[in-house]
Amino acid sequence: MAAMKSSEEKRSPTTLTISKRNGILSECPKQDINLLVERIKKDKKEIMGKRVNPSIFEAIRPEIIDSWIRSYYYGLDHLNFKDGPVMAKPKFEELLSKEDYLIKAAHPYITKQKDMLSDTDFLILLTNAYGVLLSVDISNKKVLEHVNKKFNLVPGVVWTEQTVGTCSHVMCRLLKGPIQLCGPEFYSHIFYDATCSSAPIYDIYGNLAGSYTIVSPFSCDQNPHLLALAVHTAWNIQKELQLKINNELLCVALDAVNDAVITVNKSGAIIWANLEAKKIFTGLDRDIIGMDIENVLGAQTLINYVLQSGNPVFDTDIEIRKTKQKLCLHSVQPVRDHVGKIYGCLLTLKKVNQRSRRSLKSNHAKSAETRYTFDSIIGSSAIFLKSVNMAKKLARSDVNILIQGESGTGKEMFAQAIHHESRPDGPFIAINCATLPKTLIESELFGYEGGSFTGAQRQGRPGKIELAHEGTLFLDEIGDMPVDLQPVLLRVLEEKKIMRVGGSRYIPVNFRLITATNKNLQDLIKENLFRHDLYYRLEAFKIYIPPLRERGSDIVRLAKHFIETIAKKHYIPAPVLSNEAVFHLLKYSWPGNIRQLENAMLFAVNMSNGGVIKPEDLPVEITETEISHYTVDPDLKLDSAGIKNNLSIKEMEIIMIIQALLQTNNNVSEAAKILNLSRSTLYRKIKEHNLFGEIRKKRT
Repeated sequence: MAAMKSSEEKRSPTTLTISKRNGILSECPKQDINLLVERIKKDKKEIMGKRVNPSIFEAIRPEIIDSWIRSYYYGLDHLNFKDGPVMAKPKFEELLSKEDYLIKAAHPYITKQKDMLSDTDFLILLTNAYGVLLSVDISNKKVLEHVNKKFNLVPGVVWTEQTVGTCSHVMCRLLKGPIQLCGPEFYSHIFYDATCSSAPIYDIYGNLAGSYTIVSPFSCDQNPHLLALAVHTAWNIQKELQLKINNELLCVALDAVNDAVITVNKSGAIIWANLEAKKIFTGLDRDIIGMDIENVLGAQTLINYVLQSGNPVFDTDIEIRKTKQKLCLHSVQPVRDHVGKIYGCLLTLKKVNQRSRRSLKSNHAKSAETRYTFDSIIGSSAIFLKSVNMAKKLARSDVNILIQGESGTGKEMFAQAIHHESRPDGPFIAINCATLPKTLIESELFGYEGGSFTGAQRQGRPGKIELAHEGTLFLDEIGDMPVDLQPVLLRVLEEKKIMRVGGSRYIPVNFRLITATNKNLQDLIKENLFRHDLYYRLEAFKIYIPPLRERGSDIVRLAKHFIETIAKKHYIPAPVLSNEAVFHLLKYSWPGNIRQLENAMLFAVNMSNGGVIKPEDLPVEITETEISHYTVDPDLKLDSAGIKNNLSIKEMEIIMIIQALLQTNNNVSEAAKILNLSRSTLYRKIKEHNLFGEIRKKRT
């Protein structure tokens, strides 16, 4: 008995299997069946009369006995059957609507089984998860009339353990598995001439959706074939139900998206369209389902290309033939079966207007979000403002721009600011030519068709230039682009179209090109490392970004900005720069430019104490390096517009004094002449700002 219980517990509720314990007569000789039936009837009387312990009855399954006892305590009389309650018609009709998927999934299988059992006295019952009878089917009307008269077995009747006691579909629900009950195994004596085989049906979530039952109302014979038939049919209904639910979920999901989605078969006929697609094509005379895609979009050439080659197509402008409506075809993707055979394609498209066209085409192509605008660029030195003003002017036109400057000066920041000014709705695609392997740079720039080389994605991939369509392509370190690839880029700039690696068609592109380098391209031309024709195409509009060492007071402005940003990120008060620390920041040459300054301030914030950054809190290379180069800012004045960039008048004065001292190698007399101050006044200010220590260090 314990072994049998263990096998029951191991059975998965979503797996339909037939156990030896599905019937009590399976191993019983036919001549002994009647004797066993009579014994069970007697045993039931003993159990119901509470005269014996139920555990002694080895011939009866314990779950059946447990159900008898529960039925007894529900107040049911096994010798006096009462009809199950029938749902009111409006309530039942509402229930039928809710169970529509289950009913439709079961209908073809019930019809087929009715034909199979047409010469027999069998009933087929479909119930929901709560024991409500959804349908009763039989080919013999006389049998149905007899059953209805005897059991009141009609759609809408509620048969549960509480209403009719132990029966097969009740036990099927409780045990969550297939089961067959014969004669006296039912609770009520009215079923003693019947045999019922029931199997559960599950939805996609593993929840019980209902049960399928085959009833033999006039035969009390164990029939494992009927149970197997019930299990097989329930399993088919379950597959159909789950498929219908999955399809509905997919349709609901696709109806919720903003893009129109259309499925086309291999012949070019539209076999499915989501809600957005139907809205777009409301101007046509009839429903687009069943129409040829060529008659709707005029895109048969594209469809044929995808169906024959298996290569997807991205971002193409098309027009509805009849309504002349402009559409953006995001993609045409081949649909394959499990062996890779193409049997259709999936189209995603959207109605576009002139303003939204750029953003719609580039939604899938967006790279990392651009962060910088001209408002976020910090600096007021004259040499730097000259570069900023030139960038603003060039941003208004659509010319190619070459940005030159040392590493770390902010070339990509300028490129992003120009992009925001000129093509804010389009993508900003950045690629560093120096970091790409030589073997991959061509496929990265131009993309590739599926199967073009070993390791290529099956559906292919658009390149950076294609992704930059209607936006900006930023090629950093352009001087490191391989020479053999430079003429290909030049051709793209001239013809505004590309061909993917392994492709056979040209794809039109419209992008703004911004390039950047820290090398002298003319020197590279002399060494035959850069093409002169490409250089002349790029160099017409150049922006030079000065190194940090030439920007004077901007060093302090940027340092304060980084300190405040770092402190905010770490939720601490921002420390202030001491005047001695400012002295060291201004005299250092900053070979790593802004990037190095930011890292130095991160170090200083973490090293400082008492809310002040002192020279000893700075990286050692800054405080121990002698002045190798220093350019004074000639336009630094107390009333200059530079004060706006987070420096106070006092800080500006300190910077002017330090600049004059650095320019004169700490000669106070010469510095006083530059500042148009008396020597005594400058000494007083040096003492006031605590700069004597730095002057003495230099002299010693």
